[in-house]
Amino acid sequence: MRKWVAGLLLSISVILLTISLYFLIGFFMQERQDNQLQQELQELMQKREDESEEDASGDSLIEIDAGILALHEENPDCIGWLTIDGTRIDYPVMYRPGDKNYYLHRDFNGEYSANGCLFLAEECVPGNSDNLIIYGHHMNSGKMFADLEKYKDEGFYEEHPTILFRTIWGNEQYQIFAAFTTPVYTGNDFDYYSFIKAGTVEDYKKFVASVKEKSLYQTGTTAKYRDKVLTLSTCEYSQKNGRMVLVAKKNNGKLP
Repeated sequence: MRKWVAGLLLSISVILLTISLYFLIGFFMQERQDNQLQQELQELMQKREDESEEDASGDSLIEIDAGILALHEENPDCIGWLTIDGTRIDYPVMYRPGDKNYYLHRDFNGEYSANGCLFLAEECVPGNSDNLIIYGHHMNSGKMFADLEKYKDEGFYEEHPTILFRTIWGNEQYQIFAAFTTPVYTGNDFDYYSFIKAGTVEDYKKFVASVKEKSLYQTGTTAKYRDKVLTLSTCEYSQKNGRMVLVAKKNNGKLP
């Protein structure tokens, strides 16, 4: 009887170990695939930028980011590339209005990926919305928007206060003016994700005042009516349904 029980336990252990190894191997293969795709996208951008510099005539009235245009031609859902110095955040941004959360668990090519992509909220309209909201996963591997957590530290913010958003309509730099955590979908939370376009000047001022009040520290920067705003949002695990959020205003003027 004891031998039978021991044999059964051994069989169960082997099965569980096999299942664990299967998922572990699958995880590493997925990570390898995602890393390779990321490298390919960066190489595609760089190649097109190099070609653009060689072919530049110097008489164009409109500056077009050749690298981002190459990605957009590869997949029209790609509208830009988001980069924050001092973090691993250096990814394409996807936009698929009318297809909610399409890139939540899809890669640049639309294939399944646990990491998903950074994506612009479907309700936003580039060039028209006062606030562009970009979502991304908080991966345990540190990928996607996991490094937004670094902005809980005021010292880190002081060293990295800006966000670069290269887009098909122009390259934009944003100045962070608030970093906060908040629960969502509790029935009584701060619905920062609902502010897309201000109906009135007061609506805009109320949103800015609310995010500054919730900010973990005072940045000494604010936004005024008609300033375009960028909001980055990811999961935050110190509370139920928590979110880590950065809010930044667009810096006007040509980037160096």
